[in-house]
Amino acid sequence: MSEREMMSVDKLYAMPLSRFVERCVAWCDEFNDGKEMKIEGNDVCPVQLWVMANGSNCPGETVVDLIATCKVCGDPVCPDCMNHNVHQLSRVTGYLSNVSGWNEAKKQELKDRNRNF
Repeated sequence: MSEREMMSVDKLYAMPLSRFVERCVAWCDEFNDGKEMKIEGNDVCPVQLWVMANGSNCPGETVVDLIATCKVCGDPVCPDCMNHNVHQLSRVTGYLSNVSGWNEAKKQELKDRNRNF
């Protein structure tokens, strides 16, 4: 099958997650000048749609050391299941706080920060 061949949504969601993400990144490279998708308002990242369609969630409440970043939209995701429904906490200001309440500049500063573990 060629890369440009149209696929049904069912076929796309039947792909393994890694292959689906590769396809979405290739789409961003071709149609969005290699930039991440901008998800605004009620829009949902295609990776999150794949996660919801496949029921790929971590069991129960899970705490992980590092939050991964979605290769398609740049939002924080669970590194195990790629679910976008995560709460990212940081101690940048000396207090634990939910990153979702930060402005875009502060969020970008967190993404750019080098972490040493």
